[in-house]
Amino acid sequence: MNKFSLKIYCFLFIFISLSMFVYAQSGNIRFVTINTEYTVADSVDFGYRYLAGWGELTPIISTFVNYDGSISICSIDNNTQEIYIYEYSKDLSHIKTMKFHNEFKKFGSFVKDYEGNYYILCGDDVQERAFEQKNMLIVKYDENGEKINSFYLTAQTTDEIWARGYSGIKRPFYAGSCRLEISGNWIAAYFSREMFRARDGLNHQASYGFILDKNTLEKIPNISMPSAGHSFNQYILPIENGFMFVDHGDHGPRGFNFARVQNGQKTVNLRSFVFKRGRTYQYTFAQLGGLAQTSNGYIFAGTYERNSIVSHISHNDSRNLFIFTFDNNLSLCSSPIWITNYSNKNTENAANPKITSLGSGRFLLMWEKITQNQYITSYMKIIDESGNSLSDEIELPNIRLNINDVLRFNPVTGNVHWAVNNGNNEIIVYSLNCVDRYNILR
Repeated sequence: MNKFSLKIYCFLFIFISLSMFVYAQSGNIRFVTINTEYTVADSVDFGYRYLAGWGELTPIISTFVNYDGSISICSIDNNTQEIYIYEYSKDLSHIKTMKFHNEFKKFGSFVKDYEGNYYILCGDDVQERAFEQKNMLIVKYDENGEKINSFYLTAQTTDEIWARGYSGIKRPFYAGSCRLEISGNWIAAYFSREMFRARDGLNHQASYGFILDKNTLEKIPNISMPSAGHSFNQYILPIENGFMFVDHGDHGPRGFNFARVQNGQKTVNLRSFVFKRGRTYQYTFAQLGGLAQTSNGYIFAGTYERNSIVSHISHNDSRNLFIFTFDNNLSLCSSPIWITNYSNKNTENAANPKITSLGSGRFLLMWEKITQNQYITSYMKIIDESGNSLSDEIELPNIRLNINDVLRFNPVTGNVHWAVNNGNNEIIVYSLNCVDRYNILR
C-alpha cells in the first residue's frame, strides 16, 4: 500500500459579528472578536454531557457556505427569540446582518439556497391531544429578508412508521437536534421530538423528517422517511437527487442508523455499530459525529468506548474517536477504524467528533479531548477515504468545536468553517485552511 507524507500548514482565522473588535495574533492563529448585544445560544463547554449519552442540542449557532464562497452564520437571541443571520464575503469581510422574528418559541435550524433565499425552521410545544394544532413552521425569505412563503405542519403526523398514539410532535427538538439541508429543488428537515402519550402511558421520543419542494414549499408526497426511536442526535448529508440521514438511537434501532432518500425513494436502512447495553438503556456510550461522501460510498465519524465493560454507570471506559466506511448500496460496512487510543476515562476522552470532505479523496477529522467534565485541547487529522492517515495528529489548543454545528468546506477558498459561542455575548466563526505543500514520500 502506498503511503503519502503530507506536510500540512494550518491557518486559523477566527471571526465574529457585531460592533466591538478585538484583534489578536499568535503564531499562525489570527482572530477577531466582535461582541453581540444579546445572549447567544450555548455551543461549547458541555461536550462532557455526552459521556452520559444524550442532551438538548437546540438552539445552536450554525454556519452555511454559499456557492460563491461567502459564509452565513445564524444564531438566536435567547431572550427575545429573534434570529440573526450574519453574512460574510469569502475573505471574511462583513457584508450585512439580517434579523428575523421567530413565530414559534423554539428555533430549529436554517439553510440558504443558491438564489440567496433563507429558510428558517421553528416549532412549539403543544398540550397533550392537541393533534390539530400547527406547531412546526418553515418560512422562506428572499435575500432582503422579505417573506416569500411558509409551510405549516400540524402536531399529529400521519406519514411515519410509528402508529397513531405512538406518533406526533408534542415537543419538537426534544433530547436531540434539528437539521435542515437542500439538495437540488428539495429541502429536507430532520429532527428529534417527543410524541403524544402512547397506550402504555408514556411519551416516547423519536426522530421525524419531511421533504419539501423549496420553490413552492409543498410537501413531497409518498416518500418513506426514516425514523429511529429514542434518537438523541440526527444528521443530514445532501447527495445527488436526495439525502443521507443518520440517527444516534438507543432503541429501534440501537446504534447508528443510516438511510438514503434518493429520487423519491428510500433505500434499505443500514443499521450498524450496535451499542453495548447497561441497566439504563438510554446510555449509549457513544456520540454521533458526521458523514461524508467518498468515491464509492460514505465515511462516518463518531466516538465510542472501545472496551465491552458495562456497569450501571453511563461512562465505563475512555471515549475514543473512530471512523467506518460503507458502500453506496448501504450493504457493506467496514469494521471500526480507531483514530485515538485513550485509556484513562478520568483524564482523556474524545468528544464532539467532526468530519468533512476536503475534495480529492481527503477528509478532515476534528475532535476535542476532555476529562469527565473539563475541556483539555482540540485536534485535527487528515485521512483518506479508507481511513489511512495523510497527516500527523495536530493539536489546536483552545480552538473549540460546536457540539452540533457542521464543518462546512468552502471549495472556493479551500477553508473549513464552523462557529461557536465564545461567551454569553460573543460568536466566533472559524476558518481553517489546510494547505498541502509536499506530496513526496511514497
